Amino acid sequence: QAKCIGFLNKPRLLQHINDLIGKCGVVGEENNRIFLFVIASSYKMKNTLHALIQGSSGSGKTRLLKIISELMTTEDVKKYNRVTDSSFYNQDEYFFVNKLVCFEDYDGLKEDAQLAVRELQSNEILISSTSVKDESGKIAGGEKIVRGPIASMGWTTKGEIYEDNISRCFVIAIDESKGQTKRVIHYQNHVAS
Repeated sequence: QAKCIGFLNKPRLLQHINDLIGKCGVVGEENNRIFLFVIASSYKMKNTLHALIQGSSGSGKTRLLKIISELMTTEDVKKYNRVTDSSFYNQDEYFFVNKLVCFEDYDGLKEDAQLAVRELQSNEILISSTSVKDESGKIAGGEKIVRGPIASMGWTTKGEIYEDNISRCFVIAIDESKGQTKRVIHYQNHVAS
């Protein structure tokens, strides 16, 4: 506890955290990486945050999401690269409460899965009318509830097509400049040597 409190009391704490994220292998992207860290860290807060990372194929979206999510407590992070239409609706009621939910390819989510994510982001609850069996095997109407809140991060190559997400998420553009490419190459050469 003393070490944690000492760390949190350091001057320029966010800059120190940002430097440590850089040492984890996120080259450049100084503003994006600390912003994503703050968004990811919000999963335990009352008002959670959400991000959609946008960039072209091979621009580093997956690496950025992977490293930032790995800085959170493992049991509080749910990572998906595919979500079926109704899977979120069928989770246990408290499965997503105060979790960081990551989508390694938001483009791969079906429309019903995207709707479930948006509802968890905005309303923090999914309520489905469904058929349920009682103890005697009789089928009747019932409700299935899945609760949030969640914080979320995902990446896409097509951020502009997700109009419904723009009001719920911070859209973060990957740095695809020549300078960033040089920084990555320099880092890779340094690691290889």
